[in-house]
Amino acid sequence: MNLLEYQKNLESREIKPLNVIQAQDEYVLKAFIDKLSSLYHVKILWGDELDRQSLLSITESEMFIKKKRVFVVKNAEELFKKIKDSKYFTSLAKKLNNSSIFFVISEKLSKQQLEKEPLKTLLSIGDLLEAKSPDKKKIRELVKNRFVKEGKKIDEQALDYLLEITSYNLMELKNEVDKLILYADERITLEDVKAICISNVEYTVFDFIDAFYTKDLGKSLDTLSSLVRWGVPALQIQAVLVNYALKLFVCAYLVENGYDRDKAFSELGITNPYLKHSFKTYLEKFKLKDLKNLIHRLHLLDLSEKVYFSDPQESLKDFVIEYLSYERS
Repeated sequence: MNLLEYQKNLESREIKPLNVIQAQDEYVLKAFIDKLSSLYHVKILWGDELDRQSLLSITESEMFIKKKRVFVVKNAEELFKKIKDSKYFTSLAKKLNNSSIFFVISEKLSKQQLEKEPLKTLLSIGDLLEAKSPDKKKIRELVKNRFVKEGKKIDEQALDYLLEITSYNLMELKNEVDKLILYADERITLEDVKAICISNVEYTVFDFIDAFYTKDLGKSLDTLSSLVRWGVPALQIQAVLVNYALKLFVCAYLVENGYDRDKAFSELGITNPYLKHSFKTYLEKFKLKDLKNLIHRLHLLDLSEKVYFSDPQESLKDFVIEYLSYERS
């Protein structure tokens, strides 16, 4: 059975004691584990760290937990190399009290492999599930619906480009869609996707952002030059730079006024672990007064472009040089 189908109505499904998952798509597997975790007490184990006794000990040691327990054993193929005895798994299934185990194998199994022990016995006890990607049409629909749910509209050309540069990979798509939801306007254009998302360019706009907010002048200029050379509009890059400055300022202000930093991140919708780590690093480099000054300088830059019609590309480059050189001195 496809894992996506299996997890529908999971809360009312009777989960068998021992099950096997063929994890061809990491994102589908992660989504399933997240759904499990919202319903049951879930513990992740690793097959290369387990043997006959340790698996039994772990399942028995947590029997006092009243909530239904689910163990997910990743790299289960390594465990099966050590335990081929079918009687062990038959006995284990009987000992599991209000518990279930999902053995995750990171490859598609052949018919011959499924007929060998211990898989033959495991499949007589439980289900064989496939964590595989939906077809391209379904992926396109899922991505489009995610934007609609977040109150955004993505142009068809932009959506096609996004799917193409991520090769329809669900894990990569999730990361890129999260970025677009955070930093793009309500209508997402092809230019937005090119500026914000990964592609075949040497650098992304987030490489520039990281270099700027860690005050690395050399890398800031290298990444900016590369992005412009690949056709990313300077105003698009500048918009992301401003967006970060505003979020950092609000975060620094909240922390200075008694907020816990993680709570401040939560208030701003910064939940991605990588993004949280980046913001922590930037806040070590930029204090509240620095960010206030930066926003003022960015306002003057915007004014020079929109009122005095200065060239955005040259103006942004000059701004980076002047601002970071001043900061370094």
